[in-house]
Amino acid sequence: MQPMAPRKYLLLIILIAFTVETLSSTWLLKFTGWVPFLSILYFLAGIAIPLLLLSFPVVKIPHPPKRHLLAHTTHYRLILIGLIALAMYSWCRYWFEEIPIDINNADMLPIIKVMGERFVAGHHKNVYDTIPWIWNGIQPIYLPAMWLPYVPAIAIGLDIRWITMAGLLFSFAVFLFLYRPEVHRYLSFITGVLAFLLFWWILADNTPGIISVSEEGVVIAYYVLLVLSLVSGNPWWIGITASLCMLSRYSLVGWIPAYTLYLLLDRKWKNIGIFALTGALCFTLLFLLPVGWQTFNRLAHLPGNYVPFAARVWKDSPDVFSSSPGLAYFFGPKRIVFLHTLLISLSFIVPSGFVLYCYRRSKRTPVANVALAALKLSLVIFYCFIDVPYLYLFYTSSFVSLLIVTMLLRTRDEIMSGSAMG
Repeated sequence: MQPMAPRKYLLLIILIAFTVETLSSTWLLKFTGWVPFLSILYFLAGIAIPLLLLSFPVVKIPHPPKRHLLAHTTHYRLILIGLIALAMYSWCRYWFEEIPIDINNADMLPIIKVMGERFVAGHHKNVYDTIPWIWNGIQPIYLPAMWLPYVPAIAIGLDIRWITMAGLLFSFAVFLFLYRPEVHRYLSFITGVLAFLLFWWILADNTPGIISVSEEGVVIAYYVLLVLSLVSGNPWWIGITASLCMLSRYSLVGWIPAYTLYLLLDRKWKNIGIFALTGALCFTLLFLLPVGWQTFNRLAHLPGNYVPFAARVWKDSPDVFSSSPGLAYFFGPKRIVFLHTLLISLSFIVPSGFVLYCYRRSKRTPVANVALAALKLSLVIFYCFIDVPYLYLFYTSSFVSLLIVTMLLRTRDEIMSGSAMG
């Protein structure tokens, strides 16, 4: 076996890829003429991260030492999280007053609010009924794990966007507890700067509208939990968090068969059973029991409706395609069907093909972090080829990258040590 590259060299390369990915989906978008070029950079950087991740040792969730809660570094992190929460509170109050929940600003939260109100009122079977007063009758499309977290806020009369803020606060808090600036100081410093730029872009600038008009903070929190579950290796948590991700957005649809294939090739029969069992239980508890089988059948055909929806967006809001790092801009309004077919095909083929590639490569050279790398790759493919690339969608993938890089920078080992496919 050929000697492994020095670990710092690989860390530098993956950090460069993360830097390109982060800046291409945030502050560089201010240069509107650069956006098509940035879309290509974003895609290439996103592909590079999972490929590089294979050459690192197995990423594991760190176990806190004894008396961890009493350590001064923990106190500093808690103080910093408190300051972040205060900053988020101040900015959120400003944006909430500046941009009220209204269909003329964006219809996602108004629809979710109606769905939650119906659920709180006990009309569980009517949650997905048409809403006559939104766009002359709109059919709710949001999956249960997307709107259910907002139910407590609706029940107590709180602005539902505080739930979005809670998801983002949790995600940044996870980063802070994983972050170790004393290891690989210069690389860790750059990572901290990128995390700050991402935070400021989302909170203070509000260009993507995550705080004011979207529900993406909940999805980001789900994927952060999935990343933590994968590096913990706990099959029960992996099954539960994967179910939450799948029951919030379709973006995980290609990773599910890829991860199952990974378990099959690795002969982890018990994990396959647990993964299937937790998926079935979450599907039953979060979907079938609250809203019924008929609603599931209706939503199962939902992806086919994205083609006419994309055509309407091209007609009414073409700037959506030229202001985000998605690749739909290059296909134009006349190739929507082709792009949609490509999205579905690549979402299933690429992650599973990647797992097969890793399996064959593992027979020659040790590879690691296959499931986590496949997750990142799945998100890159799905969002880069999505029919309507709303900017707020892309930050789920950004947080996955942030956690990956942060965990890689935690260890001082200078020479790579591989493992079998894992």
